[in-house]
Parts: sequence; structure tokens; C-alpha cells
Amino acid sequence: MPQQSFSELTAEEVLLLAIDVERSNGIRLRTFSELFVDYAPDAAKLFAEMADEEDEHGRLLEATYKRRFGEAQRTVTEDDVQEVIEAHDLDDGEHLVFDDMNLRRALQIILKAEHQAEAFYRQATRAASDPELEELFRQLAEFEDGHVQWIETRLETLRESA
Repeated sequence: MPQQSFSELTAEEVLLLAIDVERSNGIRLRTFSELFVDYAPDAAKLFAEMADEEDEHGRLLEATYKRRFGEAQRTVTEDDVQEVIEAHDLDDGEHLVFDDMNLRRALQIILKAEHQAEAFYRQATRAASDPELEELFRQLAEFEDGHVQWIETRLETLRESA
């Protein structure tokens, strides 16, 4: 499928995209959790909890999709949309190879992604013509905002201790 603008997506496609985003971020956050488990166990635990939340959001979105549209016959992923939706930058393996991935860098990467996720859900809320989907996307935007608040607090704590 050629890349589309977010504004061109149907409600079905927005739900498929949201499912992909949540699934991908659960995997990415678990990777960060595993990366920091030995030297920042509190952060690793919180990354794991955030991954669990992403998984739960994905299940909620999948159930909503199935109830409204049946079994998914296709997928829509972040790669199918022109705008950047949400991506924790794990593709740059240099961070891991040269071991310059520290907690502050990880939090900054996740913060950027969570801001993008919140913006994605706010845009989906505005675009939704269905009240149920509008409410679902509004709730997910608030969850993402909670992640943003936690990360910003943690980054401030790191700055104060430096």
C-alpha cells in the first residue's frame, strides 16, 4: 500500500495503526527494560510497567477493532503513514555497540515517542466521527500524557542529581 497521510485514513485504518503502534512500543519498552535491569533496576521496572500498559492498550484496541470490523484482513503500520507516529529509536545500534545508551538518553528517546503518541491520539480524537472511538482515543491520549509526566519527572531528578 502506498504511504497515506493520516487525514486520509479511515476509522478502521486508524485503529489498525494504533494497534501496531502499541504492539511495537511494548516490544521497544521491554528492550529498554532489559537493557537497564542490572544498573538502573527502578527504571527497568518502570519501563516494564509501561510496556505492560502498552500491551493492555493494544488488547483494548484489538477488542474494539474486532467488535466493530471483525477479524483484521490487513494491517496498517507506521511505515504506511507519511507522518511520524511514534517510534522509540532502537534502530541505531551504535548506541548499544558503543555502550553510550545511558538512562538519560533512553528517557529522552522514550519521551519524544510518548509526546508523538499523545499527539497521534489527540489527532485521532479530533478526526473521529464516532463517539466511542473519540472517547477511546481521548483516554489513550491521557495515558500517554501520564507517561510523559513520569518521564519528565525522572529526567528532572537525574538533572538534579548530576
